[in-house]
Amino acid sequence: MTSFKKILMSAIAMTVLAAPLHAKAEPFTPEQKGALEDFVRDFIMKNPEVLIDSVNQMHAKEAQKQEEAAKAALKDMSDFFYKNDKLPQIGNPKGDMTVVEFFDYNCGYCKRALDAVKKTVESDKNVRVVFIDLPILSPQSETAAKWALASNKQGKYWEFHQAMMESTAPKTEETMSEIAQTAGLDVEKLKKDAEGEDITAELAANRAAAQKLQITGTPAFIIGEEILRGFVEYEGFKAIISDERKKAK
Repeated sequence: MTSFKKILMSAIAMTVLAAPLHAKAEPFTPEQKGALEDFVRDFIMKNPEVLIDSVNQMHAKEAQKQEEAAKAALKDMSDFFYKNDKLPQIGNPKGDMTVVEFFDYNCGYCKRALDAVKKTVESDKNVRVVFIDLPILSPQSETAAKWALASNKQGKYWEFHQAMMESTAPKTEETMSEIAQTAGLDVEKLKKDAEGEDITAELAANRAAAQKLQITGTPAFIIGEEILRGFVEYEGFKAIISDERKKAK
């Protein structure tokens, strides 16, 4: 029992003991209620950290419940992430460990994560990375995601993805066309494919997956049974992958 609860219970006990024995109609008289409210208010004003601790505990419990629900949803969605041929991927398709990345092309931390992703795939030949385009930051992000998914139809997703992440230029049609051309893509075909209903459906499926896992920001990663919300360095990936492999054994 927290100290706040103890004080509150003590206040109630004091109020009850102070009540006349013949008072049976109501648990507390208006005077007793007023005295109790004054006592609690005075205690909180003098000890604000107690209220803060109580709120923090409540938030922590709620966050734990949400995380447990997200992990349960992850188990139900394993086919979407690990057996979905529509999702772009790099690395070893038969690897024993998969890293799933949710990202936005206008996300600064997603750009920083590119090096960690590349190093992970290059140094561990038994890992694959699956990319989940999740445009949440701007209309430009939406267009960029559509172009990226369309580039997958030409077998150039990874080339286009890297160039987009490395570019600091605004994601306008002009700059993306230059990036696509440099990556060896048919730009006109790319534009046409990007407006296809299948691309729109893929993005809708990505958003639905993120919602079920309560992923509201980028970057976010899935490694084994772990959902990582935020930027992760290469050494972090390496350590988590090692831990998840041990769990699998």
